[in-house]
Amino acid sequence: MQADFWQLRWEQGQIGFHEGAPNRFLLRQIDGLGAAGSSVFVPLCGKTADLDALASRGYRVTGCELVDRAVRDFFRERSVEPEVHEIPGGTAFDGAGVRLVRGDVFDFVCDQSFDAAFDRAALIAMPPEKRPAYAEKVLSLLRPGARMLLVTMEHDIGQGPPFSVSEEEVRSLYEGACEVTLIEREDAPDSQRFTSRGATFAREAAYMLEKR
Repeated sequence: MQADFWQLRWEQGQIGFHEGAPNRFLLRQIDGLGAAGSSVFVPLCGKTADLDALASRGYRVTGCELVDRAVRDFFRERSVEPEVHEIPGGTAFDGAGVRLVRGDVFDFVCDQSFDAAFDRAALIAMPPEKRPAYAEKVLSLLRPGARMLLVTMEHDIGQGPPFSVSEEEVRSLYEGACEVTLIEREDAPDSQRFTSRGATFAREAAYMLEKR
């Protein structure tokens, strides 16, 4: 689960976590993140089309991604040549209506707190021992009153990524600083990928968090 693990996954094309279209929970709940012009943080964003969906609704979008190839693929697939410059905590790529920061999310810094966040594949990529520090880091980047749409996986194969994160754990990680509301829970679109590995269920759950 170190940086070279993710670098290798991208180099070998082992990116089953990548969705080729905007996430369905995001499309259904996007208006809950705030008004157009709000700033939205997307941790461990890869080259997700969620960035396009957010930008198209008028949000000011900043993604953070560890793997250089993922960042460059995002712009290459959109035929955009980004402006690139060094910033504290990483390298910023600006273009296609978004900013992608190549760097470790734990090193990410910003001069202003974000109005919202969207986490589809970040928390569930973290092994259990890293989740408390990760949750604390993301919350530190959000202003009071900020909302975060969080999408998790629930399965029983006992390994990951994507790791299974229960509602109980979500509440344990975030309820100290946020109001946590479970919005939706449904079978994962690729549940067969998990059942073929021995899982008896594979679900996704969406939560809306509001920072106090």
